[in-house]
Amino acid sequence: MTIRQVDYYRALYWGLLLFSFSLSLSKSMSTVSLLLVCLAAVFLSVSSREFRAGLALNRKQPLTLSLALMIFVAVVGLLFTQNLSDGIRIVHKLSDILLIYLAVSVLLQATGDHEEVSGNAERLLLSFVLGLAVLDVIGLMTFVGLIGGKKFVLPLAPLHVHHIWFANINAIGIYVAFSFLLFPPKSTSRRMRNMLILFVLVGAVCILLSTSRTAWLGMLASVLALLFILIKNRKILFITVAALVAACVLIYASNAIVHERINQISSELRQLSSSADTSIGNRFLMWKAAYSMFLSNPLFGVGTGDFVPVLREYIRTGVYPTFLLEYNQPHNMYLFALATNGLIGLAALVFLFYKVLSGSGRMLKGRGEFRFYGFLALAVTVHFMVAGMTDSLFNIQILRYAYAFIIGICMRQSLQETNKGFTE
Repeated sequence: MTIRQVDYYRALYWGLLLFSFSLSLSKSMSTVSLLLVCLAAVFLSVSSREFRAGLALNRKQPLTLSLALMIFVAVVGLLFTQNLSDGIRIVHKLSDILLIYLAVSVLLQATGDHEEVSGNAERLLLSFVLGLAVLDVIGLMTFVGLIGGKKFVLPLAPLHVHHIWFANINAIGIYVAFSFLLFPPKSTSRRMRNMLILFVLVGAVCILLSTSRTAWLGMLASVLALLFILIKNRKILFITVAALVAACVLIYASNAIVHERINQISSELRQLSSSADTSIGNRFLMWKAAYSMFLSNPLFGVGTGDFVPVLREYIRTGVYPTFLLEYNQPHNMYLFALATNGLIGLAALVFLFYKVLSGSGRMLKGRGEFRFYGFLALAVTVHFMVAGMTDSLFNIQILRYAYAFIIGICMRQSLQETNKGFTE
């Protein structure tokens, strides 16, 4: 690599660092930094043959096809849509995932040799954790009344970040921290480990104060999945799972926030037959409406962007209550795919998750850094798969960006190819 190429990639890498740091703090800053990185990459591709050749060598990435397939299905769904503007917005959201994935995986992979790339990837992840730590500190300061004028107000939602988004982005940060703690790279110092442990504790408190049952469920599922994969001894696995269940019961019994939120589930379930406006009741109605849309066109769905227009028609004919128009998606990523793009849309979504899970599973069979990245990709993906049953996470910018960023770092072609020689 020439000196000029090194300078090019270093400048783009600093842009990715800014993107990772600002991802959880500011929608506008993260979007602008990403846009600048992409525009600079396009300009350098046009103006520099060396840079263009470097990108061409790294253009092949393992998730490109699956992400492009999701976009293709959504574009085909535009042919059926009544609301073209909403449909285009959905296509744009899916394109964001592919764009960030390629920006991170391709540019990161092209920054140098294997050791240098690994160091750059670790710094990107630590930059993400640092930005999230800043958000958490702001959140705790908001909770205790030092800023914002909302002392002891729950759910906790700092900087206008919705409490469910706040909890889920913290869960991703905790998975990153545990990756460093369980499979520490050579550069991990004692001070860094202590800071990561502190971040985990603060993040856990923030997730608790968010009162998001979506994040709680996603984290529980991820932890269980990772335990079953990482612990081979059945006796130790049984003891560990039993200890986890006991810890959950203890938290439920001793923590007022968790106790109230869990008890609220049974209370809301009892009110399903009434007209009461409850979180679970509203979700069930949205899911039922989404399923009705799927049945109207099982193969292709009602059309990309047509969830709201079709829901409005259902409400006009008296099938569903008017308050459902407060929602622009059914709070379930699988039913959203089924409703708008049918079985083809659901297949494309499941195929993406399958590719990530299969790739991360292979890396977990390897050693060292491969287990690091495999653990992180698996934890985040299982979390999204489970939490996605109660919210359409890819519709939320902060979570969409975070997922694309994580899989861009973890699911790189160079990792997949190098790992073939290190599997146990």
